[in-house]
Amino acid sequence: MVDRHTYRPIAPIATSRRGRAMRQFAAIAATFALTLVAFTSAAAAHSRGHSAGCGYAHTPIHSATRGELRSAVVCLVNQERARRHLPGLVANGRLNRSAQGWTNMMVTHRLFTHGADFASRISAVGFDWSNAGENIAAGFQTPASVVHAWMRSTGHCQNILSPIFRMVGTGVSSGAPETHDNGTWTQDFGLWMGQHPASANYAPAQGCPYNS
Repeated sequence: MVDRHTYRPIAPIATSRRGRAMRQFAAIAATFALTLVAFTSAAAAHSRGHSAGCGYAHTPIHSATRGELRSAVVCLVNQERARRHLPGLVANGRLNRSAQGWTNMMVTHRLFTHGADFASRISAVGFDWSNAGENIAAGFQTPASVVHAWMRSTGHCQNILSPIFRMVGTGVSSGAPETHDNGTWTQDFGLWMGQHPASANYAPAQGCPYNS
């Protein structure tokens, strides 16, 4: 069986704020949010090989709680960061609310988009950010499959391996936006205003994407 992916022209996005000025940009203009149509068995096995120690990493959405799925995503992301000598991200309740709210919106309104101003959503939950980013995905049934796909996409991978961010929030739904397969995910990243970046090591992000 051949890997089949539907690529959507929606880039992962990031924002930086200096005082009251804001600068919004696509992390990589040519990268895409991914919707998985089918994984090969080899790709699934490869994903399993890099998720040891993360509970619920391969548990389907309908078989785990939202908290368990969130924890698995953060664990997997931090494994990717640790392999490249970056500090881990800390799950943040405000970012969880932002990410979950947007996931619910996409499913309810059958849309697959970052919207006009994702940063305002993060501000609205009380997260006073200096830097923020967001990944979205649809059609993935497990935490391992969505993190693996994000790592294979340049812009999404760069958000995950950004040395700037310290905190992360995760949203997940078994529903689907538009006509995609079920399994919708949002990942919001942030650096609190006044905090220093987690690291000065940009090399891992510059090496994106990663297939292993």
